[in-house]
Amino acid sequence: MATTTVVRVPESYVSTEVWDRQVALLLRNPADTEELAGRKFGQCIAYLMACGENPDLMLGPSAQVDEAWHSFMLDSVHYHHFTQARFGRYIHHVPQVREQAVDGRNSGTGGPLVLERTVCAIRAAGFQVDAELWGMEDAAECNQCHAGCHDSPK
Repeated sequence: MATTTVVRVPESYVSTEVWDRQVALLLRNPADTEELAGRKFGQCIAYLMACGENPDLMLGPSAQVDEAWHSFMLDSVHYHHFTQARFGRYIHHVPQVREQAVDGRNSGTGGPLVLERTVCAIRAAGFQVDAELWGMEDAAECNQCHAGCHDSPK
């Protein structure tokens, strides 16, 4: 018997009105095109779904996905409705502050390992990953992900 893989589509998790509004809000950035803004918001939805469905995982967005998340959060009525309807709770944005090491250097919390874990969680949740927006050439590959990935060795 063949196994069917279901790919979840970010556009199906918000109304057309909300989707179009978020894309329009992202277009305030002159560097964005409508196509890029749609990709950013799509990856934001995939990220939020992975976060909401995996509350115990430490996940974090790439800079481009974070831009879309910030824009969505600032449109607070729509963002609050999305998180309440999908997860029964508000998904807070808690920026990481790099801890200072004894010698004054940044200890570097987060970074590539968090992004790899996040990409794996998004894929495990059934969403496609836009590698370009995650700043990782191999973001579409899920390997050595120990927290939440369906093919995790642990």
